Amino acid sequence: MIIPRNALLMILIVAISVVVAACAGDLEPPADGEVTVITTTYPLTFLSEKIGGDRITINQLAKPGVEAHDFEPAPSDIRAISNSDLFIYNHPAFESWALSAAASAASADGDNSPTVTVQTINLELAGENHGGHAEDHSTFDAHVWLNPLEAQEQADRILSAFIEVDPEGAQIYTRNADGLDVELQALDDLIGKQIARCELDSVVVSHLAFGHMAERYGFSQIGLAGLSPEFESGPAQIAGVIGKMNELGISHIMQEPNVSDRLAETVAAETGAKLLTLHPLEVRTSEQASNGIDYLEIMKS
Repeated sequence: MIIPRNALLMILIVAISVVVAACAGDLEPPADGEVTVITTTYPLTFLSEKIGGDRITINQLAKPGVEAHDFEPAPSDIRAISNSDLFIYNHPAFESWALSAAASAASADGDNSPTVTVQTINLELAGENHGGHAEDHSTFDAHVWLNPLEAQEQADRILSAFIEVDPEGAQIYTRNADGLDVELQALDDLIGKQIARCELDSVVVSHLAFGHMAERYGFSQIGLAGLSPEFESGPAQIAGVIGKMNELGISHIMQEPNVSDRLAETVAAETGAKLLTLHPLEVRTSEQASNGIDYLEIMKS
């Protein structure tokens, strides 16, 4: 760990900025020439890997196959954060534990990792939730990576953090980020064309994770649950979803992996709707991870 001891950990969370928090003096490059990065979720891992390449090592805390909304860091995770050069997370609206984990890591041995929050813009995009629970938990939709253009903004902030921690790698990081921008722009174009061919402009989803995607591509989401899958709708709210599906002629329910499909199957049985997969990409499935299927491939599928 190369960040000087007994420094203040400064975390500033704003809608369109990233802060690298470190000591009062200048950051020094990692002594071993390799930046150790801790990420919370898969999209941040993907962006970091694409930008950092061989100059970084990454440990993603929420592992493949888990329900990311339910994740809580173990003591070993706190130690990993403490020993890292960068701790990258989205926003407390998603990782409610991130601030306390960073503070615990900072006090563990007196060292402080720079901490980056890469949340970008316009968090309040919850969409239509007939369950009425989105506001009970949070009005923030932190799933910004589902809009490739906002993923670009996240990547820009990660790039800045890498350069600050490891200025010797600036040229490599910048070149990699430029290539990633091209891929994300192409992805945005592809998704836009695919959605433009859809007959309906509303979709039923297992939980309200798709507000940023919906705003970008001009559709509405109707959630069986709120911004977290654990906040399920009750019988009256489910009846409202079914009524909306019948009214709009919606014949599919977009179910996500890594969470129970019980509620989606109940509604499908009532309406005759088919279940399809729409991945919010907080983490990959175990199968996707073992087969090396990445963010770009999942978003295209």
